[in-house]
Amino acid sequence: MPTWTEHDLSRQLNHATANGWIPFFEDAAAANQFDTEFLLAIASRETNLLNIKGDFQGGVFHGFGIMQVDVRTDPDFCANWTSDQVEESIQRGTAILAGKRDSLAAKQISDLKAIAAAYNTGASNVIHSIAAGGDPDRTTTGHDYGSDVVARRAVFVSLRAQV
Repeated sequence: MPTWTEHDLSRQLNHATANGWIPFFEDAAAANQFDTEFLLAIASRETNLLNIKGDFQGGVFHGFGIMQVDVRTDPDFCANWTSDQVEESIQRGTAILAGKRDSLAAKQISDLKAIAAAYNTGASNVIHSIAAGGDPDRTTTGHDYGSDVVARRAVFVSLRAQV
């Protein structure tokens, strides 16, 4: 059972639209062969479509931007991140996601749930989980990251079709 409602996602989408961020998602999606709704779903799961510092652990933020670029993945981006860098945050998060997708594709894994899971836990963890006959979400946050992103994507597809 999701921890969000369609109304929650509608509110998030309205916020992103009002702030002029949707074209940034559309451009990043087109440049990296994703659909816009998939990127919105990742950002929704990560930050509820807010451009923030997050994942505060041990007195340190580990995630930066609307798609929560991880400090261990791109320390330079994170060290220089500012809250006005929405477009850059979306571009960098999408480029990282594309790298995870490409790593999975090398192992003939191409479903969105696995790609989303890899964004959260790393491609190697997803590859190992699937190879062992397991769920790609086995090592993700809440053990549901990929499933949750796919469900959010479906709602964003529906919401954007209503416009």
